[in-house]
Amino acid sequence: MVTKQVINTLYKQFNRPPKSPDELNLGLIFDYTMDNHGIFIDEDNLYIGSIEPSSPFSTIELKRIHEIVDFEMVIAIVLPASIIFLNKENSDVNIHLRLDDERPTVWQRIKTAVVRGS
Repeated sequence: MVTKQVINTLYKQFNRPPKSPDELNLGLIFDYTMDNHGIFIDEDNLYIGSIEPSSPFSTIELKRIHEIVDFEMVIAIVLPASIIFLNKENSDVNIHLRLDDERPTVWQRIKTAVVRGS
């Protein structure tokens, strides 16, 4: 079962991407989620067909993925400030957003840049 403690551990344990996307366990995605989630991978990106195309989570750059983790019912794709959970048995997707992240958001960085430019 994926609990808040497990999620926090994932962020701490996988806080950096591997040196190369080749080091990711992409086989887990093909083994468990390909049929239910319409997964497609090219040289640079992972495409998740079960996520609305307008969502920023439907296309993920491979170099942004920190790890792919196997759980009993889901595959977790760990990103810098979020985790995508793909159900193994159906097309359900859950996304955890890391709200306690100390890094500034895109909007905070834009606001800071605008204020500095004034």
